[in-house]
Amino acid sequence: MIQGAGNLLSSVQMLTLSRGLYLVSVTSAKPNRLGEALDLILPAIHVGVAPGAPSGCIEFLSGPTGYGQWLCENRDVIVAKVVSVQAVIVFTTVRTPSMSTIEVEISRLDRKVATPSAKAPPTIEAPRASPPPPLKTASGQSAVPVRVDMHIQNKGDVSYVNNFWSGALGERLAIEAFSINPLDGPTPTDLEYSAVAENGLESGWISGGDPCGSRGMGLALTGFAIRLKPSAAAAYNCEYRGSFASGKIIGPLRNGAPCRSDPNDRLEAMQIFILPRLPADIETASPALTVNTPASNADSPGAERVIGPKFSVFRETAE
Repeated sequence: MIQGAGNLLSSVQMLTLSRGLYLVSVTSAKPNRLGEALDLILPAIHVGVAPGAPSGCIEFLSGPTGYGQWLCENRDVIVAKVVSVQAVIVFTTVRTPSMSTIEVEISRLDRKVATPSAKAPPTIEAPRASPPPPLKTASGQSAVPVRVDMHIQNKGDVSYVNNFWSGALGERLAIEAFSINPLDGPTPTDLEYSAVAENGLESGWISGGDPCGSRGMGLALTGFAIRLKPSAAAAYNCEYRGSFASGKIIGPLRNGAPCRSDPNDRLEAMQIFILPRLPADIETASPALTVNTPASNADSPGAERVIGPKFSVFRETAE
């Protein structure tokens, strides 16, 4: 067995493409070299033809930094030429449980681009945007200003600053990826978030404003969780809700508790508040999310350790 490559996880996503020329490129990856000779790179995505497809229906050409039909590192690319009327392309992801997923983007290379006119239109200066209003809860409590960047089904990349709800609320358009950046108080590295996709794959904890989810694969998220690291949790609480395609609104939840409806109910909007702790604010943790840590393993006897946000019955401990 290759050292460091035990307990591998894999997931498969299929996508139907019509005749044309496509570029599959890596937009975000954190490669790790494993094995005694460091000759295995994970996480990785294999791009191939679906089983049973006619021979030659798709032609692949890997880029100069690629590894055949495997995508492993940032800027890895594969060009796929769909020769038949349409064909099914298969993305197979391989990683260990502790690794983050690779994000890829699929763009079409053979679309016609409009020819610009000889005379350029006059430049009109856009009006200056006014600053966003302060973010407050429904009860009027002031929250830390926050920017949420999302990749939404049929909409693409959308940014929300101090919005009461972030996402396509009520439009039944799924969130496929998101990132959260506090604009005051806690830093982006103080905040951690996790998500589960509709195929059951969990992202693990992500921080620093890095994206959570996937882009260009049409893979909806069905749940998420947010928490603050201990250095910031003493001064702030994190509260959130999720709106799902079924119409259900789950929450409010706090500090790493999984926010999820039914397993196949797609997430369409998120409500996120980072709230300064009030002097009389005593947090009551859910028994399912905390355990009593023995004195030998904690800073003080009887200290509580947060468990989560795993969406399965197997929960990981907070760092």
